[in-house]
Amino acid sequence: MSCDVKDKKIIVTIGREYGSGGRQIGKKISSVLGIPFYDKELLNRAALESGIDQDVFDNMDEKRVTSLLFSIVRGIEKRGSSPRKPDAGILTMNERLYLIQKQVLKSIAMEGSCVIMGRCSDVILKNDPNAVHFFIKAPMDYKIYLLKEIEGLEPKAAEKMIKEIDKERMGYHKYYTGEKWGQSENYNYIMDSSLLGVEGTARIMCEIIETIAKNKK
Repeated sequence: MSCDVKDKKIIVTIGREYGSGGRQIGKKISSVLGIPFYDKELLNRAALESGIDQDVFDNMDEKRVTSLLFSIVRGIEKRGSSPRKPDAGILTMNERLYLIQKQVLKSIAMEGSCVIMGRCSDVILKNDPNAVHFFIKAPMDYKIYLLKEIEGLEPKAAEKMIKEIDKERMGYHKYYTGEKWGQSENYNYIMDSSLLGVEGTARIMCEIIETIAKNKK
C-alpha cells in the first residue's frame, strides 16, 4: 500500500529520545514507504536556501538557545540575556536560524508525503490535517544497549550522552514552542521501541501510516 502514502499526502513527524533508535526507524519508514526523509537534510536545505553556512545550522541544531558556548562562538547574544520568543523584538542569530528552519520545514510539508525528524515539527505542523505525529521513547537500559550496538559507546558514556542531548532537545523545544517536549498531547502515537526493536517498531508505524493513507478521503 506504499503508493497510497505517496499519492495521498501524509506528513510523518517523529520526536525521539536520544538512543531510542528514532533516526533508524524514520529511515526505515522512509525506505519502505518510498517517501523523502528529513533529518540533517532539512538543515542542508535551510543552509542552501538562506545562503548561511551549513556549520552555523549544525551548531544550533536542537540545542537550547541559552547555550553559553554557542553564544560565545556566534558572538551575537549577550551573556546572561533572558530567552525571548523568536517573533519579539530584535532577533538573535539563534532565533533567525530557527525561523529559517521553520519556514523550510513548512515548505517541505507542502510538497508531499515525507518523514520529518524532530525540530519542533510536532508543534509547527500541529494544525496540518495531513500530519501524523509520533514520539519514540525507550527505557534507559535499552537506549544504552542500542548506542553500544550502533555507535560503539560504552554504557557510562552512552548514558551521559543520552541525558545531555535530551536535555538540549527539551530546552530547545520549550524555548521555541512554549510546550514541553515529549508531552502526549502533541502526538498521535507514542511508541516504546524496546518492545519490538527498531525493525518491529518501524513495521508497526508503517502499518499505521498506510492505514491512515488508505482511509484518507
